[in-house]
Amino acid sequence: MSPPARRRGRATGRPAPYLVGSLRDAFDAWLEATVARFLPPLSFPELRRGVQALSSLYVERRAEGRLAERALEGAGKPAAFACFYAPLHFLTLHHALAAAGGLDPGAPPARIADLGCGTGAAGASLAARFARRPPVLGIDRSGFALGEARHTYRAFGAPARTRRGVPPAAAPSPRAGDLWCLGWTVNECAPGAADALLARVAHALGRGVGLVVAEPLAGPATPFWRAWQGALAPAGVAAHEVAVRIELPPFLAKLDRAAGLDHRTLGARLLVRAPSPSDPRGSP
Repeated sequence: MSPPARRRGRATGRPAPYLVGSLRDAFDAWLEATVARFLPPLSFPELRRGVQALSSLYVERRAEGRLAERALEGAGKPAAFACFYAPLHFLTLHHALAAAGGLDPGAPPARIADLGCGTGAAGASLAARFARRPPVLGIDRSGFALGEARHTYRAFGAPARTRRGVPPAAAPSPRAGDLWCLGWTVNECAPGAADALLARVAHALGRGVGLVVAEPLAGPATPFWRAWQGALAPAGVAAHEVAVRIELPPFLAKLDRAAGLDHRTLGARLLVRAPSPSDPRGSP
């Protein structure tokens, strides 16, 4: 039986700033540049409809499958993913990891492998936790997503390269000192693919790879969670449930209200383990 998830965060009281200092400046510049790539040609109402379509896809229409492919169909949904959900994922992971702990900002990994990276928000948020930005390898099935990911990693000062592929087959060889990031990735996998990914992750942990998995708090989106938590707990992977009330950036708050949503409280389930020290001789 796996240990219960630790509940963290602050979902009541005065909202926290979404970010502070130079990281806030970098985030604001990234969000502004991202929005400028899509508006125009899209209008704000078209972007709002894209946000609503993605919300419906991941909630009401989840059972229809093929989430990753369908999320990027048309023009409105990719724009909504890049301009709205990706920034929310960046902020969610930032605050969730700050509440959960488990990663030393002064001990960056040798490399972050951002598996199913999407537009790079989770990998960039993770890289930004470290005083010295580690290199990032972003892997995704979508050429559109990888193009956006390159913008994202660059915006936060993370040296990066990208590769087209689908985890687990496209996951890199496990190396001690690396940190694998699966940000809102597993919930998009078919059950068989999620099982194969779990086996690959468990093997990588045995080779000294660290791990950060972030997924929604909503139970229907994460039927695999208990199995993952139980399988990885013996390897020292800690489970957390985090909810934090924040003050959204003005553009995200405006779009949130227009779409009839409420993201003033950001939450995530986490699985976290720091990597083992890297072997200077490399891993086979």
